[in-house]
Amino acid sequence: MVIGPSIVLVYAWVEVLNNPGFTLADGYAIGRVPWTPLGLFVSLAGSAIGLLAGSIAIAIEGGWWRRLLIVPADAAAALWSATALGVLPFPRFQGPDPVGFAYDLPTAAIILVLMPAALLAALCLTPRMESTPRTRLRRVPAREPGSDSPPEAG
Repeated sequence: MVIGPSIVLVYAWVEVLNNPGFTLADGYAIGRVPWTPLGLFVSLAGSAIGLLAGSIAIAIEGGWWRRLLIVPADAAAALWSATALGVLPFPRFQGPDPVGFAYDLPTAAIILVLMPAALLAALCLTPRMESTPRTRLRRVPAREPGSDSPPEAG
């Protein structure tokens, strides 16, 4: 999940350096072959592995709220993947071509695949806090049957 975006960023930066006045978006739009498709492929593969590993680890050893976050993260990635593979229709796109879909709509790939994978990986790697009682309450003493006032707590 780090190497792929780094490849894309470095080669967009190379285009900016080669062409003064270009922005990073312009450098990305040039999309030098084979580096930009390779960077996108590595990004998508790393995100898929991160989603799968994070989902499994959280399902085994996560708390209830972490397990709850698996559902939208996996659903977003499944929606993007189904569109990229041509299962769901998308205007002006003929699947299956995940790399081409990620190249044409990088924002959708970032929001629906890379960010959920990063979220699950971060949740998977952060330790769970054990819940410990944080109050300093004393135990309520038992009352004798028939007594009107509670005994002194001491």
